[in-house]
Amino acid sequence: MSGRTLAKALTTTAVILAVVGSITAWMLSYQGYLPGDAMVRTWTAAKDRPTDDTQANDTWVVGDVAVRSRFDAVTGFGLAKGQDGRKLWEYVPPGRTRICGSAEHADASVLLVAYGEEGGEALKPAPRGKGCATVIALDLKDGRELWTAQRKVTTGRFDEGSQFMDAGGDLAVVSHDHRDARMGRTKDDHASLRAVDLRTGKPRWTAAMPASCGTHRVAVGKEQVVAVLECGGKEADEYGYGGTDGAELHVAAFDRATGALNWKNPMDARLPVDLRAMVSITSTDPLVLMVGRDGSLDKGTYLSFGQDGRPRPRIDFDGDHGTIDAADPTQTAIVGERMYALAGWWQKGEHHNLIALDLTTGETVWKEELDEPGAALLARGDRITVLGEWSTQSSAITDLFVFDAGDGEELDERHFRDEVTGSRFYEHQGRLIAAGAGGGLTFTAYERW
Repeated sequence: MSGRTLAKALTTTAVILAVVGSITAWMLSYQGYLPGDAMVRTWTAAKDRPTDDTQANDTWVVGDVAVRSRFDAVTGFGLAKGQDGRKLWEYVPPGRTRICGSAEHADASVLLVAYGEEGGEALKPAPRGKGCATVIALDLKDGRELWTAQRKVTTGRFDEGSQFMDAGGDLAVVSHDHRDARMGRTKDDHASLRAVDLRTGKPRWTAAMPASCGTHRVAVGKEQVVAVLECGGKEADEYGYGGTDGAELHVAAFDRATGALNWKNPMDARLPVDLRAMVSITSTDPLVLMVGRDGSLDKGTYLSFGQDGRPRPRIDFDGDHGTIDAADPTQTAIVGERMYALAGWWQKGEHHNLIALDLTTGETVWKEELDEPGAALLARGDRITVLGEWSTQSSAITDLFVFDAGDGEELDERHFRDEVTGSRFYEHQGRLIAAGAGGGLTFTAYERW
């Protein structure tokens, strides 16, 4: 073999090896087996007891504890170094009561939940004065009971899933309800907000609602307690009907220290929002409401308000940026005066844009088209983390991307080695915590490798 022929053969071999090496490296990276490109599973917490009842299922992370709240128990799992998702404690409500509410925004030491009785038939309320009537504070580290308080529930309506209480910093606020089982007003109106010390349960203040108003949602902010109020309407008839006729939703803010009413405005200055609308308090600082007028979140609007109650430009779920799935809380995040969202669009499969919206103007600050569909996003500091699905026809989470919150520049890309099972996601000390949907897996942690 001549020298020229040998050199050509060696060159060809080198090219082939380089191509094979590149393909091998790409496959290892894509499957999460290449250091610097991977996300690996570090631990999985104990599984839930099987259940077909997904009501009152909720998860959140506070400090070094991941919490799962189900209808039958509230459980804390350790996230601190060396705990690796170990079950720390479990609280089971007494007798035949069930968990019906929780406050996820408490500080890192106290957990606030509520329990009560439920009617035995589908449309039958709980016994009068029962319902979701007991609020309990638990020590987050060991599940120890700190205090309990009774909540006024005039007719025993079971408030499972509603925002009738919240906590922030050292303050817990609970609404005392005036509606009957059919959402109508009654003669015996006991509509108020009551604030207590989160750690001790000692009363701080009581705020009476404005005339003809009752609480619909409540949330505790850094400077104000905000509430969605049901105002107007008339007294229900002897059968409990008609009490919501003419009623509409308002927004109000109360002084955090005294409970004094700072301001109250109609939710929408242009068109009344009636009680059939689906409304959620998405953020308190700044105040952002998620509103579906037709009773669902298929279509709707984000309404934002200044500290003085002045309305800001609205942001529709549908827009030039795509469609935001407002019903899925993993699709949006609010940090400061910006909302970050995954906005979907359809073209031979599902696609997503990652967008940043200015809440003060309602305008899009930046938009990045993602190479693959987005399953969820998390916002932390100046970074936006997006979990991606490898194909427009798949729902399996395979990738993790990190973007600069300021301008949308991609900063990191990782691939999961193991299957990601979860419906809610959190970040804790650099790890991704995935929470299951109820029954089966509870929490699973993944870290960069």
